[in-house]
Amino acid sequence: MISIEVYSDFKFQMKTITMYLFGSWAWFIFSMTLLIMLVSYPFTRSIQSTRKLVKHCAEWIIRLTRLELTVEGEENLTHGSSILVANHASYTDPMILAAALPANFAFVAKKELKYIPFAGYVLGKLGTHLVDRRDAKKGADDFKKIMKSSKENDSIIFFPEATFLKEEGLLKFKKGAFLTAIRNQVPVVPVTINGSRNLLRSESWLPEKVQLKVTIHPPIATDEIDSEIKEIMNESRRRILSNLGEPDLSTKSFQ
Repeated sequence: MISIEVYSDFKFQMKTITMYLFGSWAWFIFSMTLLIMLVSYPFTRSIQSTRKLVKHCAEWIIRLTRLELTVEGEENLTHGSSILVANHASYTDPMILAAALPANFAFVAKKELKYIPFAGYVLGKLGTHLVDRRDAKKGADDFKKIMKSSKENDSIIFFPEATFLKEEGLLKFKKGAFLTAIRNQVPVVPVTINGSRNLLRSESWLPEKVQLKVTIHPPIATDEIDSEIKEIMNESRRRILSNLGEPDLSTKSFQ
């Protein structure tokens, strides 16, 4: 008769093997899709066509790795310009949003990514807005360009936490996204991403099979005279946290 200890050890080994097999398959699919995308990039004639290509590639990765992605609240997306603010828990968040949302959104990313091989080229073709976080003056100039883009009917995705940690929870928000929305009088649409933290943990490069969910919350108007950044930030946090299942870390300091 097989002992409980032997059975438990067998289950653990099988789980580990399954995890490594899925992780290897996921990286193979991602690498092949990335290669196809890079080969196709020079033939895209506009930012919009490039975004459509990336959306299709993100959808292929999710389908071929047999990940489950559920999108709720698509009716809350506005037809004109808007500022989307989403929680950030993994390097996979942009891919998940690319698959879940229409192909008419521009991302905001840190300018350091520009110097990673191929990243600058890829981000430029996508119309990504790069922000200098180290130089306040240059950062302010970058946000002026973002505000101009928002006025030109371009919807923009921000990760207002600006980073993510190993620890679960929603970090304190930066003001840039909300300032952009108020000054251009465009709505803020909060978005909750569930599952990405476990898909690719910050301390591991081995993906895990998880259920993904993107919830698009009702838009928050910013065109009222008394609209204040703090109120809109707090309401955005409240909506994101409402079904995130993680703690609010806005008052916690990290060394």
